[in-house]
Amino acid sequence: MKERETIAPNFHLRVSLTIIRFLGTWPPATGNFRLLYLLYTACSFIFILGILLAAEIANVLANWGDMSKLVAVATLLMTNSTHASKVVVLLRRQARIQALLDIANSPAFSRYDKVHEDLLISYTWKGLFHHAVYQSFGGIAVLCWGFTPIADLVAGRSRQLPMEGWYPYNTTATPAFEITAAHQGIAIIIACFHNVAMDTLMTGLITVACSQLAILERNIISINNEERIHEVQNNNDKNELLAVEGRALSYQLLKRCAVHNNMIFHFTNEIQDIFSTVIFFQFLSNCVIICLIAFNVSQMKVYIPAVLIGMLTYMCCMTYQIFIFCWHGNELHLHSIRLVTAAYSNNWFSNSDRFKRSLQIVMTRAHRPFTLSAGKVMSLSLNTFVQIMRMSYSIFTVLQGSAA
Repeated sequence: MKERETIAPNFHLRVSLTIIRFLGTWPPATGNFRLLYLLYTACSFIFILGILLAAEIANVLANWGDMSKLVAVATLLMTNSTHASKVVVLLRRQARIQALLDIANSPAFSRYDKVHEDLLISYTWKGLFHHAVYQSFGGIAVLCWGFTPIADLVAGRSRQLPMEGWYPYNTTATPAFEITAAHQGIAIIIACFHNVAMDTLMTGLITVACSQLAILERNIISINNEERIHEVQNNNDKNELLAVEGRALSYQLLKRCAVHNNMIFHFTNEIQDIFSTVIFFQFLSNCVIICLIAFNVSQMKVYIPAVLIGMLTYMCCMTYQIFIFCWHGNELHLHSIRLVTAAYSNNWFSNSDRFKRSLQIVMTRAHRPFTLSAGKVMSLSLNTFVQIMRMSYSIFTVLQGSAA
């Protein structure tokens, strides 16, 4: 009861969308403020990502051939590049994403059905949990990086920016150093919140699909409950009439379940079409980033606490970023498989032949479980997560061997 009073179904989507809108990447579809908001979008993108990407790309070109410096700058360059690609996808496909959000909050997905409110709230809490853990890893990492100039000042070390980058001015002189360090620190903190919100919006939509499959499973199992109530009432003649009416009602309920299943199928396919490519590039970049961070830590000569904690939590953040996509994809697959068992769990054997044939069609569809993939190359599953971790470790051992 406390959960019902403190949280609304699909609240996790609202949290992610609020952050995205506040940071300038969810413009209104129409209205007088659209052009003004798009101007804010451009300014926000330049401040959060544009300046950092330009400085990092210039740093790569300036230090081309120096592998140690290239490895140091490659991690954030890849992170910011994939972040920018997600912003582009979000802006270009905003209408399609909004259509998914409208479906998720519509009565068709049992948004206002009190019978299934417990399931909707349960999955909402799961979405918020993943958002909080993911944000915690990212927040600790960027706060440690932002704290680096202050830690250097307290320890009496030479001035160092939070992140590597090439600028067309002397970044060690005052006030250029203070302005640049402040920009980098603020920009990476905002970018962290924005990146996490975009990722949890994607996974939150998958959570909605999982909750709908759980509701569908419950509905299929409970199709014939009304019939058992009718059979213990009144006389035999009336029982027979009620049984006929009950079978007709069961068939209509099964048709409703089939329609619901098709809606979930199209909802999942739309998620796949919109986000699969950007998830694929996210997996590739994170695989390289994880091994590069581990390599940088292993090559450190002096362990500065703020830098070390920032790098380790950043590696945990990149790992968890892969994990939440794989975990949600795996959950979707398992939920769709359970529909076959749900079909066996209702009172199908005492129903009409028409009901049995229709149930067979539902079961045949359930034998092809929903599976999301990253770029139609690798499926979103826990096995894929393990394979990516193994690949990262393999690259790390190669780098270690070449540096030895």
